[in-house]
Amino acid sequence: MSFAKNLVAFAEKQKHNPENEFDYERDKIVIVFDGDIFEEKVQGYEELITRIENTDIAGVTNPGFELFLLLNIEGSYEGRIKGHEEGFLNVDEDGKYSYAYNVLRDLTGMNAKKNPEIGKLADNVLIAISQEKRINQDIHDLKGKVSSNIGKIIEEIVNEKPST
Repeated sequence: MSFAKNLVAFAEKQKHNPENEFDYERDKIVIVFDGDIFEEKVQGYEELITRIENTDIAGVTNPGFELFLLLNIEGSYEGRIKGHEEGFLNVDEDGKYSYAYNVLRDLTGMNAKKNPEIGKLADNVLIAISQEKRINQDIHDLKGKVSSNIGKIIEEIVNEKPST
């Protein structure tokens, strides 16, 4: 959880950096982190989300961001997520939530943590937005659930009306 708290502190620093021209009236920072760190009885999740949502936007994937990357691949919900939720939420022999990472690697042939080409999946973000609606998007209720609200955030940004 300290990593997520560090992200909040980093976001606050960025707001005060004059080079960023942060407008406190209009701007928000999206703080994205993996929910898997809270699966193992870590306390303070709801307090952290509330703190972020007071001024910014919390983006959470459970178990990890590879889940959202996977959603960018057509048919991945039906073929790789639905019915396999338990696999996503179980730790491997190294104590990590590797299932989403492994499925993504198998589908793309890429190491999502090291290969910058993985960013090309963003070309399919509309697919991810659509498929994400079939999993839990409520970040206040994600423990024990395959979850993501990243597509929801992107959709809200895309659909936001410019202020006049």
